[in-house]
Amino acid sequence: MAKSENVIRGRIGNMIFYRVRGVTRIRSVPLSAVRPDALKCRTARLRLIAAVRFYQRLQDTRLRDIWRMAAKDTAMNGYNLFVKQNIHVFNERTLFDPARLLLVSGTLPPMNCLELAEQTGRRIVLTWKNSLEPAGVRATDRVGVVALCEGKMYSPLWLDKAVSYRQEQRVAVELEGLPAGTVHLYCFFVSADGTAYSPGSYLCIHLKSDV
Repeated sequence: MAKSENVIRGRIGNMIFYRVRGVTRIRSVPLSAVRPDALKCRTARLRLIAAVRFYQRLQDTRLRDIWRMAAKDTAMNGYNLFVKQNIHVFNERTLFDPARLLLVSGTLPPMNCLELAEQTGRRIVLTWKNSLEPAGVRATDRVGVVALCEGKMYSPLWLDKAVSYRQEQRVAVELEGLPAGTVHLYCFFVSADGTAYSPGSYLCIHLKSDV
């Protein structure tokens, strides 16, 4: 704060002039305050960065190709489609809502009513119900399972040992090597020729420590 012998009142730029007991005083203020719309823009930008970081981790996995196929008949590429479908599950720092994450996208009928039927140590059995399509249609679609482990949410793991088909309505999944704690599972169908996928169905389980 400074003083002035001149009688000046008001604001010039970021300087405010005011009178106290006959003395003109001067103080500075920020040139611009942070406006609510600026905060919204910053939040949106950080959410986008979090989503982009996640998608970048898909680059070395089959999930990248799945999103490319999903975007094939749209005006978008795989990256843009992923962000459009999933921006709402990220906050300013990370993936915060894994239950709503669409990790796999496609046009095949999805798994309905996905449930955990059995859990013995690191082995689980999942069951589902099929859509009401005519008998035998899509019966040979293979089952795919991808896991995200708490603490490593940006490192998707494709569980290749899960072998089953749509018509069986159950699959045994081995979780050896996964850390103890919360595991987010995304289960889906893959066509026999590997060119089509269903959207993923979500299930959350907890693994106990082996010790």
